[in-house]
Amino acid sequence: MSKVKPAKTYPDTIFGQKTPDEAQNLVNGPRFNTWYKGWFTRSEIYERMMPDGLTSALRIEGPDSGGAAIVMNSKGNIKLITGKRTDVAGSGTLDMNTQGSNQLHNGRTNIQYNEGGTEGDKQALNVLCYGDHIEQAMGSKRQIKASKIIITATEELVLEGQNISINAQGDLQMAASSFTTAQVNKKDIVIGQNMKFGAGEDTDLQFDPRASKVILSPGNVSHTIAGAYKIKSLRRMEVNAVAGLFMSTAATATLQGLAGMIVNGPGGMNLNAAKTTFKTADFDVTSAKTNFITADFDVNSSKIDFTALPGDVSLTGTSVKLKSRGEGKIYLN
Repeated sequence: MSKVKPAKTYPDTIFGQKTPDEAQNLVNGPRFNTWYKGWFTRSEIYERMMPDGLTSALRIEGPDSGGAAIVMNSKGNIKLITGKRTDVAGSGTLDMNTQGSNQLHNGRTNIQYNEGGTEGDKQALNVLCYGDHIEQAMGSKRQIKASKIIITATEELVLEGQNISINAQGDLQMAASSFTTAQVNKKDIVIGQNMKFGAGEDTDLQFDPRASKVILSPGNVSHTIAGAYKIKSLRRMEVNAVAGLFMSTAATATLQGLAGMIVNGPGGMNLNAAKTTFKTADFDVTSAKTNFITADFDVNSSKIDFTALPGDVSLTGTSVKLKSRGEGKIYLN
């Protein structure tokens, strides 16, 4: 028989408590109510109520390792949250496969795309359409902003509009194998220089008989032609110079009028030449007064008539000789 006596007192705790027990106060924090929590994937559906008692949300979370979730809050918002992109192909994306889609947005829509995808291509949005792509801005403006905009059309590029404006702060460059424009009226405003370079042929065709071409310039007009320079008019042609008219050539100059030619100088006319030759079928000179001053004056003609109407004919010289060739006679009346 044991002779051990029981203790008179027994301890109430294992050790002495030095601090009070801690408790979680949910008055100033959100409250959660879990509806469902999966065993295999740790997926969860729960409600969340903020301390104000008004702001709440229903959150559906996918597998714990993915981080994807759907949130519907008391503001009427729906948030789709994907997980982070990892080294696994196709991770962290929002994929949709439908037979069509209808969307109606009754307010402003803000969409932001960040660069991603293949490293180095710097693509933020890539749209692929196997059909026509149509955008309409009803009674408003469609605006595209970028540091560089490239439009590539493999067959044809068409711009249609009531008015089309192209504004460039720097250079405006256009290159094509053929350039064709059609318009009723055309106006070019050039403040600086207007230069055409490398044109093999420059041709202006005007089909309206009332057409005209006018050049108005307060400055100078200069033409430098390495080849032949031809001007042809089927009607009348005029050249008027207020200060003076000078025509010069290093070779021979020819003035020809098939029906006739008139040289008119109301103020006078000077003919300066090393040698002057007149060859004509009929030569008439009508003048109020005609003076010939020459060192030697020869007139060779099959017939010469001197007639003064009315008046006298005078021949004055140191000696005056009248000589008849052959057996000809000299008549003095």
